[in-house]
Amino acid sequence: MDDMQKTVIGILTGKAGLPPGPVTPEASLAEAGVDSMAVAVLAMVIEDEYGLVITEADLSANSTVADLAALIGRHLAAKA
Repeated sequence: MDDMQKTVIGILTGKAGLPPGPVTPEASLAEAGVDSMAVAVLAMVIEDEYGLVITEADLSANSTVADLAALIGRHLAAKA
């Protein structure tokens, strides 16, 4: 698991209130319990901590937790 995956899982379990068990890199967003509220929290934290604005629609379009982390990582790399 890479650092961004750990970060995303930490945000989803720590700030969005999801239970940690099902939130794994391979889990689909549905399996992990990622709902629209969790996506909104993730978007806000990513904006606050990294200065990235990623729309909730873009975040919701990913199929797994690892895909979410990869999307955020790509945005960070493009910003650098």
